[in-house]
Amino acid sequence: MRNPLPRMNRRGRWVLGLLVGLIALLTATGWMVGIWTDYLWYDEVGFTKVFSTTLRTRAVLFAVFGLAMASWVVLNLWLAHRFRRPAAQLSSPDQQVLDRYRRALSPRLRLWTILLGAVVGLFTGLAAQDHWQDWLLFSNAQDVGVTDPQFGKDIGFYLFDYPFWTYLLSVAFTATVIALIGALGAHYLYGSIRLSGRGERITTAARIHISSLIALFVLLKAVAYWMDRYGLVIAENDVTGLTGGGYTEMNALLFAKEILIFVAIIGAVAVVLFSNGFGKTMLWPACAIGLVVVSAIAIGGIYPYAVKSISVAPNVPAKEGRYVQWSIDATRDAYGMDGVQPVDSGVTANGDATALGTDKLTVPNVRLLDPSIVADIFSQKQQARGFHGFPDKLDVDRYKTADGELRDYIVGVRELSPDKYSEQQKNWTIRHTELTHGYGFVAAPANQICGEGEPYFVSGFLNTDQVAANCRSAAEEIKVDRPQIYYGELMTDYAVVGVPDGAQPKEFDHPSASGDAKTTYAGSGGVEMDSLWNRMLYAWEFRETKFLLSEEFNENSKLLYVRNPMDRVAKVAPFLTLDGDPYPAVVDGKVVWILDGYTTSATYPYSDKVDLESASKDTLTGTGTTAQAGREVNYVRNSVKATVDAYDGTVSLYSWDDADPVLKAWNAAFGGIVKPKAEIPKSLADHFRYPEDLFKIQRDLLQRFHVTDAATFIGGNQAWETPVDPAKPDGKQPPYYVVANYPGQTGAQFQLTSTMSPRTRGSVTSGLLSAYYDAENKPKLQLYTVKEELSSSLQTHQNLTSLPEVVSDLRLFETNKTTVEYGNMLALPVGNGVLYVEPLYLRQQAAGTNGVSLPQMRKVLVAYGKFNAYADTLPDALQSIIKQYTTGTGTPPPTTDPGTTPPPTTTNPGKDDPAVTAAVEKMNKAIEDLRTAQKNGDFKAQGEALAALDAAIKEYDAAVKAAGG
Repeated sequence: MRNPLPRMNRRGRWVLGLLVGLIALLTATGWMVGIWTDYLWYDEVGFTKVFSTTLRTRAVLFAVFGLAMASWVVLNLWLAHRFRRPAAQLSSPDQQVLDRYRRALSPRLRLWTILLGAVVGLFTGLAAQDHWQDWLLFSNAQDVGVTDPQFGKDIGFYLFDYPFWTYLLSVAFTATVIALIGALGAHYLYGSIRLSGRGERITTAARIHISSLIALFVLLKAVAYWMDRYGLVIAENDVTGLTGGGYTEMNALLFAKEILIFVAIIGAVAVVLFSNGFGKTMLWPACAIGLVVVSAIAIGGIYPYAVKSISVAPNVPAKEGRYVQWSIDATRDAYGMDGVQPVDSGVTANGDATALGTDKLTVPNVRLLDPSIVADIFSQKQQARGFHGFPDKLDVDRYKTADGELRDYIVGVRELSPDKYSEQQKNWTIRHTELTHGYGFVAAPANQICGEGEPYFVSGFLNTDQVAANCRSAAEEIKVDRPQIYYGELMTDYAVVGVPDGAQPKEFDHPSASGDAKTTYAGSGGVEMDSLWNRMLYAWEFRETKFLLSEEFNENSKLLYVRNPMDRVAKVAPFLTLDGDPYPAVVDGKVVWILDGYTTSATYPYSDKVDLESASKDTLTGTGTTAQAGREVNYVRNSVKATVDAYDGTVSLYSWDDADPVLKAWNAAFGGIVKPKAEIPKSLADHFRYPEDLFKIQRDLLQRFHVTDAATFIGGNQAWETPVDPAKPDGKQPPYYVVANYPGQTGAQFQLTSTMSPRTRGSVTSGLLSAYYDAENKPKLQLYTVKEELSSSLQTHQNLTSLPEVVSDLRLFETNKTTVEYGNMLALPVGNGVLYVEPLYLRQQAAGTNGVSLPQMRKVLVAYGKFNAYADTLPDALQSIIKQYTTGTGTPPPTTDPGTTPPPTTTNPGKDDPAVTAAVEKMNKAIEDLRTAQKNGDFKAQGEALAALDAAIKEYDAAVKAAGG
């Protein structure tokens, strides 16, 4: 019989072998080069423990799981071949067809068997090595000292053990299914299983083999049911929408799974006995498996559904109250909110405005500069060269002034911005060996405006010609010993630094009176490039021949790469989730980047899950900040504070929550790479701030979990929401850093704050959330409730922008083609009221800016109670509020709905023109629609109504002009 597989000629085999070998060689070389260069980088930063631990763990998991799976597959294929039916019995037509395949495989059967096992083992090993974090947590598990309320097991079991056990169980299921499929195929190929012909259709050996694998699968199902019991405490309760099983799960589904464990065990025993002992047929085992399936549907599906429908649904508070309380307590504990108790803020809707003139802690520190707006003016006024720049959003930090007062500043570092390079500067030598670093730490007091609404700079001076004398301090107020910035948020390029001994520096440093000042990197960071071997490695890694051909390399050369602070810390501490907003600070004369690191888990019993991306997203996410990855967690701790030296790239990790069990496990796994909290220098700790992403996650949860009573929680009547951003109504309002004194606080605190609104009434404020570190560097999260009818930030913005003088100016600005941008709307408790402050920026083309429009803070909008003010400066606006209050002549909010413009008077010359009349009717219709939308709390409809009103106003102006008005 002709062999069905055509043979390749000798030359073809040689060519194919050569191609396969070449591909394998290139793949292996790239893999080895990547490992080697990784080691060189980790050695440079001093974290080789991370490299070796991660690599070793991945390799061991790959080898153990890969070899185990390969051996298991080979064993089952060998058994099928070993107990094959004798050739003399293979006379049926279908077996004669299969005979040609048996003949083709027989000469190299062992090779094909091993190859198949190796392929399956390879994919299994690759999948297993991705679970290295699960294994490290499992092997370094910690006791938490707190038990879950249902099973009484230590929380550590769920954080560390449960994820790995469930993965192990999934691998066992996969191995059994693959073995079963392989065994069936092999037994059929070698005639142990026949579909036709006389005699038995399956041999005794094949029946024992197949039935054993089926029994093993059913036994694994029993184990899965056992593990599923613990999974109930982290599953979703579809009645309440919370994490953690409720009445149905714990009183019906749990019982069902316990019954199914015994059903599965009985089914496994029945498969073996009936297949090989009684009857020796696969019919009864099939019935046993059917029984398991039917039981799973009836006991595990129908019964719990009946309990939920009949018992739970009609009486949710009584049935689910106990479990909801568990979820409330666990959620508040897992997210670090267990000590948050709402307190009365004491503010009223009609506060005493005279407090605005006497307050010494909050009002003098009101932040007027918006870090998301003034980045352009920082770039324009503080550029040394065109290739320098600042991130899209600057940062807020605090320093003490010469007289010891705490003041917040808008800060940033002057970095290289590769996207601004000219064609000449993109030359490899210039780009990578001359333009290597930025220069200077730039700061401006957040509450100070000068000139035409510009920042008042107090540090980072270089190009003083661009900054008026009255807009900069006489001397550097925040002094930096090493102003060179080699590591920063805009640093996407690698840099080759170092010159031969005695040679002149060639790195551009900063402009000076005598020309461009040059420097040479003298830091400890960087990979040594003094050998041809290292240059060859990185020539391959970066796909760049200049590493071998350029004359720029010498015995002192170093390579600086991975220069973004977030990337650097993420590589050093891959177990951390990093806050999306690193910020620079001057500590002991050095510029360092400070980053907040979170330990997370998704298996904390009864803690409600959040999606990191959506919970931490607001209108500024992605603008100078990094969005979190979209994954669910139900445990977050700000356990690590990390720093990156902006000059030499040194990475330091400090424990910020010594009690965090997850951090303890990771620190044990990596040999103590995180330093104890006691080693944090005070000068560094003074610049730590409450992290934004954690605050936003907690704010998102406290919308519901500020309620601690289960019955009230289930009712949902007290649920809150994060207000929309007045400046960008299509997203959530960001929290903001301020120096202020909130009720119950001692002195002015640098804190992160936000307002909250009732979910059903977005036009009012229901709460104020504040977070800061106290004098002992302990986190303080405080929630203040507002009992009186207090306008929300959005409602206040709409009231203020509806003032006649504001409407008039806005129309004038539009006529002059000036873009209006609203800064951060601050809501600050002052006295017994809330002070709302919103700066107004004008952006227009400025001379000498090369097409860049600069934002200037020209007006400020202020509200306190029922009094509103609009002025050029904050002191003028506050005086207006105080005067209105003391004289009783305040201007209340306009009678039209917020955000609208009153319709024109009938004295307009075009009043009888049909086009004018039609435009007025459209304006009135839009105003009425806006009133209805605001009454219903429908922000989308409000936006549509405002857009319609704007279009109607423009139509009205055009009609009046056409009519001669």
